[in-house]
Amino acid sequence: MKAISFAAACCFSLSTVMAQETNVLTAVATNNMPRTNGLPAGTMTTIGAYDLRYEGTKGSKYFIDEWLSGELVFVKENTKAPKTVPLKYDSQSKELLYKRSVGDSIIVNPSQITGFVIHDARNNASFPFVKFEGLKTEGGTVPVAYMMVLYKNKTSLLKYVSKMMNKANYSALSNVDRRYDEYTDNSEYFIQKPDGSLSKAKLKKNAILKALNDKEDQLEAYIKKENLTFKDEYDLARVVAYYNTL
Repeated sequence: MKAISFAAACCFSLSTVMAQETNVLTAVATNNMPRTNGLPAGTMTTIGAYDLRYEGTKGSKYFIDEWLSGELVFVKENTKAPKTVPLKYDSQSKELLYKRSVGDSIIVNPSQITGFVIHDARNNASFPFVKFEGLKTEGGTVPVAYMMVLYKNKTSLLKYVSKMMNKANYSALSNVDRRYDEYTDNSEYFIQKPDGSLSKAKLKKNAILKALNDKEDQLEAYIKKENLTFKDEYDLARVVAYYNTL
């Protein structure tokens, strides 16, 4: 009778939990393993609580999530290592991964290369990256960084491709109800002058004018004429391209 009463109580408790639409699942299970204390199997009940609110991870830490054909640009041109290999760039750790023929992957030693190119045949696009040392970013100085070349000329536009992880936060003490981890973009833009110096740029008119302030009046007139809004990096590239004609 006691066993029946206990089971009924557990069922009642579980029904109450479900009726309250809680996100915590209470599992009631009988442990059938033999007891070391002499009790027969099936006489003990384990109750565990599982939080079902977490929804996993959104996004990817990689620049492009799949392995794509790429080219490594070595410091020593006569190196015997393969130059065309499957590559993947980790935008969070800032590491370049190379997939070997045996199926595993390794991190490319940055001291051996000056850059790399990733080819996206599906979208008919190529993404060249160049290596920089001691890059000063919003998050601090990066000892070794790879930057994507968006536009190349005497004055070039570069992009420091970067992602960060925003952890799930659904604590009762917080007003935030984000039930998933998410990778978000926090890339930065740089203008490289002919002498190799770098100036920070943003998807804002004032920021690009500050970075190219020696031609500010001409650039401001061009931005107004072309009605550039800087909603994407293409407008930045257009301004830098025009700057090279002045």
